[in-house]
Amino acid sequence: MVDVMLMRALLAAVPDRAALLIVGDIDQLPSVGPGQVLADIIASGIVPVVRLTEVFRQAARSRIVTSAHGIIGG
Repeated sequence: MVDVMLMRALLAAVPDRAALLIVGDIDQLPSVGPGQVLADIIASGIVPVVRLTEVFRQAARSRIVTSAHGIIGG
């Protein structure tokens, strides 16, 4: 949920020789501020992306998981 201004500040603060690992959930609500940084980074195809598919926080058939998958699927 990082907006453009916060990402700009983060990138300015990270040393040039440092690696930056961005972890996020593309299915989360968008940032309150302008931009959709994570979605744009993923859509760019420039950086490697790994999508985790196994749920560990709830039982596989919990209503939270099945409802979330239903919403994501349209």
